[in-house]
Amino acid sequence: MTYKNSDAPWIRVLPLGGLGEIGKNMMVLETVDDIVVIDAGVLFPEWNMPGIDVVIPNMDYLEENADRVRALLITHGHEDHIGAVPHLLKRANVPVYAPAMAEALIHEKLRQAKMRDEAELTVIHPGEQHEIGDLEVEWFAVCHSVPDSTGIAINTPAGVVIHTGDFKLDNAPVIGPPTDLGVLSDICQDGALLLMADSTYAEEEGYSPSDREVVDNLPGLIGVADDRVIVSSFASQIARIQIVADACIKYNRKLCVLGRSMINNTKIGRDLGHLNIPGDLLISVAEANSLPGDKVVILTTGSQGEPQSGLVRMSRNDHRDIRIQENDTIIMSASTIPGNEVPVNDSINELVRLGARVITNYETRTHVPGHARKEELRALLNATRPKYFVPVHGEYRMLKAHVDLAVTTGVSPENTFILTDGDVLELDAHSAEVVDRIEAGHIFVHGLGMWDESGNVVIERRSLQHNGVVTVAFSRDTVDGSLVGTPKIVSAGFVHVEDAPGLLRETEDALTPVLDQHLKKPIEWGELEDVVRTTVGSFLGRRTKRRPLIITTAIDV
Repeated sequence: MTYKNSDAPWIRVLPLGGLGEIGKNMMVLETVDDIVVIDAGVLFPEWNMPGIDVVIPNMDYLEENADRVRALLITHGHEDHIGAVPHLLKRANVPVYAPAMAEALIHEKLRQAKMRDEAELTVIHPGEQHEIGDLEVEWFAVCHSVPDSTGIAINTPAGVVIHTGDFKLDNAPVIGPPTDLGVLSDICQDGALLLMADSTYAEEEGYSPSDREVVDNLPGLIGVADDRVIVSSFASQIARIQIVADACIKYNRKLCVLGRSMINNTKIGRDLGHLNIPGDLLISVAEANSLPGDKVVILTTGSQGEPQSGLVRMSRNDHRDIRIQENDTIIMSASTIPGNEVPVNDSINELVRLGARVITNYETRTHVPGHARKEELRALLNATRPKYFVPVHGEYRMLKAHVDLAVTTGVSPENTFILTDGDVLELDAHSAEVVDRIEAGHIFVHGLGMWDESGNVVIERRSLQHNGVVTVAFSRDTVDGSLVGTPKIVSAGFVHVEDAPGLLRETEDALTPVLDQHLKKPIEWGELEDVVRTTVGSFLGRRTKRRPLIITTAIDV
């Protein structure tokens, strides 16, 4: 990559994830001598990623430039911002600066990955300044749906760069301070060089509702319930845990927290002082099952229809400890994330079938989003007065809506940039342009395996998912390599069992002369596989209009 031919100080921003998508947020800020990385998140697999655990950013660029990477800067403790931290530290073991809640969650991740002793973690607090390379980094408080959320101001040789992280304007949050626009205005008293801001709700008019609306509604739902109450929420919604705990105290119920992530986050929240929950309020699942239903609230995960979550297991009647009962009240304290509608609706249907009453956010305010809407974004733009603007954290339509809004506040249209992952934006006080692209796609993680989007593993899984598999086996003479007998073809998930025998015999008959001809002369195995796939694939494609995954095996006899 070439560097700017200019005497003016310049910077580059390189998004490796989070643009054009919701998840795997990772932004790189680069000067001549220094690189800092903002967030390292994961994307949870979509429907067309069969068998994948998580998706992480492509970090090849960071590994190639590891000698210049000075630090990883974390805005807050959500998985789409911290989930890939262990993967990054394996590629470039750099210091990590994170607010308290995020640091505690990262600490646990590294412990599970057996990397804790190798990592340098520093807890930061809003208002602190850290010299990192030639950069001066300051964190400022923002309000979001997890405590200790922050934005980041970076004083570079070219000017001040602001990254908001995820935020909203809520003047009375349940936990933590409101977003500090006053501090941000002071930091940007001469105007920011560049603003990178959360775009998730940029299409929505007005203001995001306050979490106080949940305080006004959720406890009452618990209070009027005649029997057991089960509340499902995100494990990171620490304020929601406090609201439920306070309702339990008010209505003389005990609280049972279920699920590894919910239990872990509750413990961290109490340890950090974010949660005020008396020890005698919390009970075990055994105690919950022994008490009368009107004395119990169960707090668990599963609001998004996650297959292994507590609530979904309950809906399938395969939870190890809890069985849904007639007259249970189930409160879904979350909005359905776009794309999750089918599994969420499926679990609700099953819960109702088992006799439960299900209350969702569509009926009563049981959840509020943690992201700013248009008027809040407008206030941010007016407070920072950026010369250049890059919307982040959002799908393309969200980024576009945010750019349109920025223009209405006075940002020049030519100074706004809708980037995609891998774009390299270079800018100084006078000009800005996209000068290059680097590799920045999905990296699929499954167990200990990792593949990029061009890898055969996911492609083959998609083929299996849609078209099934055909296996071709044949025997070769060890002396002259000629075909012995006829090939044997079997299938799975391809055609109906009653149709398979005849079709596969015809395919064997079509393949036999082709194999016989090619095996009469020396041939590489890769070339032979291509011959088999082409012959079998073409024949089955003509007969069925489908293209199964074809696996070839040769046996030397």
